Amino acid sequence: MAELDLFGEVPPPVAATRQRQPRSRPSVAPPQHTWFFALRPALADAASLDAFAEKLLALHGVTGKRVGPERLHITLELVGHDSNERVVEAACRAADAICFPAIDARFSAAMTFSAPSGPFVLLGGDGLNGVRELRTALGWALAEQGFRPPRTYEPHMTLGYDPRHRVERIAIDSVGFQIAEFALVKSHIGLSRHEVLRTWTLSA
Repeated sequence: MAELDLFGEVPPPVAATRQRQPRSRPSVAPPQHTWFFALRPALADAASLDAFAEKLLALHGVTGKRVGPERLHITLELVGHDSNERVVEAACRAADAICFPAIDARFSAAMTFSAPSGPFVLLGGDGLNGVRELRTALGWALAEQGFRPPRTYEPHMTLGYDPRHRVERIAIDSVGFQIAEFALVKSHIGLSRHEVLRTWTLSA
């Protein structure tokens, strides 16, 4: 028998409170590979830069993860993450259109960038103008193939990562290497491995 309220009426049933379940966001798998164009030092230059980096990092207390000599490079332009064959072919067509002379890259400064991973990098002024001009030419060639137009760019070479110890911009003795080609590189993320897919010779 239903229980009456104070006025002799049967109170309406109380609706059950429905708890909202949090919406689960679909998980997105992290990229496995990154494609990019880069300038890579020759073996002898890479060894010299690696020795220079070892002394520079120790001098300024940078003790994190080093970039090995086989992976030292200056990034020119990003192609994409986990790119398909059509995208890579379009990037290669853009590179095929480049006609540019061999250049020098000279670094005159170093600092830690603001990224959480604490990348410690080499930078330069006029000594990297050739790199900037090559990158601009490649960027517009890529734009003609449907890629985004060139964005703000500061050429640099990453020597290592140390998120616990950051270094303000400092002047260094000039160091660099000659550049006779640029490359399309496939980076295997998390494996510290760069795979050179193709190279283009720089000649006037």
